[in-house]
Amino acid sequence: MKQVQKTTKKYTVFIDESGTLPDPADTVVVIAAVGTDIPQKLSRITIIVRKQITNKQKLLPEIKFYRSGEQTKKKYLSLLSQENINIFLLVIEKDHKAIPDNPTNFALLCWLLLQDCLSYFNSEEIKEIVFDRHFSNKGDLLEFDHILTALLEEKHPIRHTDSQTEPAVNAADMIAGSFLWKTVGKDAQFFNIIEPKVISSKKLNWPEAKRKLFSTKKSR
Repeated sequence: MKQVQKTTKKYTVFIDESGTLPDPADTVVVIAAVGTDIPQKLSRITIIVRKQITNKQKLLPEIKFYRSGEQTKKKYLSLLSQENINIFLLVIEKDHKAIPDNPTNFALLCWLLLQDCLSYFNSEEIKEIVFDRHFSNKGDLLEFDHILTALLEEKHPIRHTDSQTEPAVNAADMIAGSFLWKTVGKDAQFFNIIEPKVISSKKLNWPEAKRKLFSTKKSR
C-alpha cells in the first residue's frame, strides 16, 4: 500500500461491489472504495458523460458499468482519472460457491476493504462512508451498519444511497466493474485507465476472509 496520506482535508469514501455473493456463476466479487475530498466533482462527471450520450443509453436512469457502452466507459473513467481520488480494492475468490448475501457477510467484506482506507487516511479525515445501497430492507441496513461499526472499532457516519440520488457513487460502481473484468480476464482496457489512482489492492478467498473475522473476534 502507498504511503499514508497526511492532510487536513475531509474525505468521503464511496463503496460499491461488482459480482454477487449467492450466484455460483460468479467466480469473484470485487468491492471498490473511492476516497475523495471533491465528491461534487464526481457527480459532475456523470452529468458531463450523460450529455455526450447520443443513443438509447441516454434514457437509462443511471450510468452503470454493465449498462454502458465502450465509449461511455472510456469517457467516464478518463474524466475520473483526472480527479483527486484514492482507490482501494478487494477481490474475494468464491470458487463458484453460493455465499449467503446477508448483512454479516457483506459487512465482513467491507470491513476488510476499509481497513486499508483507514490505514491510509487518518480517522478524523473521514467525513463519511457512503454505500451504493446493497440491501433494500431497512432492517438489513441497520444490522449491516451495526456489524460494520463494531468490526471497525471506531464510529464513522455511514449512509446508503443510489446513483440517481447521488451520482458520485457511480465512481465506485465503474471502478468495481472495470476491475472485475480485468480480474476475470474479460477486458483490461477500462481498468487500465484508472489504475494509476489505486492505493491498495488485495485478494482473498472466502475461507481466508472468514478466518480473518474469527481471529479478530478471538483477539478482542
